[in-house]
Amino acid sequence: PQCTSTVVTENSGDVYSVSLNPLESHIIMAGYDRTIRLYDRVTGRIVQTFHGHELSVAHAVSNPLGNLIISGSKDQTVKFWDIMSGTCVKSLRSHLGEVTSVATSDSGMLLLSSSKDNSNRLWDLRSLKQLHRYKGHQNTSKNFIRSSFIGDSLVVGGSEDGIVYIWDRESTKIVQRLSGHQGIVYDAKWNPKRGILCSASDDWTLKTWWFDPSNSDMPGPHFSTQPGGLRLPYD
Repeated sequence: PQCTSTVVTENSGDVYSVSLNPLESHIIMAGYDRTIRLYDRVTGRIVQTFHGHELSVAHAVSNPLGNLIISGSKDQTVKFWDIMSGTCVKSLRSHLGEVTSVATSDSGMLLLSSSKDNSNRLWDLRSLKQLHRYKGHQNTSKNFIRSSFIGDSLVVGGSEDGIVYIWDRESTKIVQRLSGHQGIVYDAKWNPKRGILCSASDDWTLKTWWFDPSNSDMPGPHFSTQPGGLRLPYD
């Protein structure tokens, strides 16, 4: 791979989060300086900035419609930003620890937030009512442990104990624990086209877990417990 461009912002500090808007025309950046920036890939310019978090921003994403940016911060809040005006239109303060990630469902109706209070929480984006809480993993220290959706029925997340956790979205029960990493698991992402889950850890590896519909040892969805993997070079 070859680097095609570099975005430099003055006095921005560490960048903790980058994501694309639904049209993939803009990049959403957030980090240490408490600011979220919207970068136009065509013009090569910052076209909007979002100010309002009291501490660093761990994660920022667009909703599926592309009219809102949702962010999670060390100040324990989840904020919703109007992409045109740059103003904060709503703020949630329910977590008891730093918010480490935010993710929206494909339908745009649900929000998943992760926090250092050892919980991942599911929200109805229309009413902003909390629906469920997922527990059992470890997320309390200085790491960005994140969670996301697997389709319409599962939630997946990392943990400080080196295990990938998978929960049933509605019952909130842990349906599978994937062991194989030798260090903290920061994140896990589902690829629906290939039917694989990829997890990232501070053991310098990425591991892939294959969806295995033929396994009948347990009810519900099941992933292979024999992961593939890629070891990253350490500089």
